[in-house]
Amino acid sequence: MESISLLSNAKINLFFAINGIASDNFCNITSIMAPISCGDNMIFSLEKNTSIQNPIIKIFQHTSLKFPENNNTITRAIELFCTQTNIVNFSLRIDVKKKIPIGGGFGGGSSNGVFTLKALNQLYNFPISEEKLTTLTKKMGTDCSFFIKNSPQLAVDHGDILMPVSTNFHKNLANYFVLVFCPSFFISTDAAYKKFKQKPSFSQNSPEKVKRIFTEKHFESLLSNAFQQQILDEYAELRTLFNYLYYSNYYPCITGSGSGCFILHREYDALRKAQEIIFEQLGLISLCEIVRFL
Repeated sequence: MESISLLSNAKINLFFAINGIASDNFCNITSIMAPISCGDNMIFSLEKNTSIQNPIIKIFQHTSLKFPENNNTITRAIELFCTQTNIVNFSLRIDVKKKIPIGGGFGGGSSNGVFTLKALNQLYNFPISEEKLTTLTKKMGTDCSFFIKNSPQLAVDHGDILMPVSTNFHKNLANYFVLVFCPSFFISTDAAYKKFKQKPSFSQNSPEKVKRIFTEKHFESLLSNAFQQQILDEYAELRTLFNYLYYSNYYPCITGSGSGCFILHREYDALRKAQEIIFEQLGLISLCEIVRFL
C-alpha cells in the first residue's frame, strides 16, 4: 500500500467585485485569489488490485466539520480521474482532518477535490498533464482550477479565467500576516448570489482598484467584497464586530460569498490583538488563526 499526506489548503479573495450579470444569468466578476497556509490534512492510502473492476473508496472524517459522505468534490474527483485514465482497479482510503469551515468562502470543498485529483495522479506517476488537470477541475466547480497552480491569481469573467499576478505583488504578500476567522453561521453561495441579483450593486471601477492593490506596498485598506454590505446588513453581530475592528484601525473583509473573514497586517502582534477582539465579540468559533500566504 502506498500513502501520501497533503495539506489541502484554503484560499482567500483579497478583492471580489461583481461587474455585471451575463446573458446566461451568471455574474461577471473580478477577483484576486491567494492561497494561505491554513488547510485540511488529507492522507491518501492506495492499494492497487487487479482483481477488482471498480474502485473501492473509504473516506474517514476525523473532526466535527463533516461533509456529505457521497456526492462531494472528493468522490467527483475520483470519478474524473477514473474516466480520464481508465484506471479503476484500486482501493483508496482517505483520512480527512478538516480545519477549513464548510460554507465559509475559503474554497475548502474545491481544495479537497483538487488535492484528491493531484494525489491520485501522483500515486500513478502522473498520467494526467497539468493542463488536462486544469480542464478536469473546471468540471468540479468554478474556483477549483485555482488550486492546480495554487498561487496568487487574478480571476475574471465567471471566475473561471485565471491569470498570474506579478512577481512583485507575490513578494509583497510575503510581508503580510493573515488573520482568518469564521463566525458560527453558514452562508449558501447560491443564496448569496440570488440575494445580490435582487438588489445588485456593480463595481464598474474594479480594474482601477485591482491595479492599485497590485502596485501599492500597503494595500490592506483597499480590499473589498461585493457581498460584504448585504452580509453585514443581515448579520448584526458581524456588523458590530467589523465596526469595532474598523475603530481599532483594522480592515476586516469577507472572503468569497462569506461567512469567512480575514484581516491583513504586517505585524503579528497587531493581529494577536485583533484576535482577542474577535473572541471577545464572537466567543469561541471554529476558526480564528493567524497564517501566512503560500
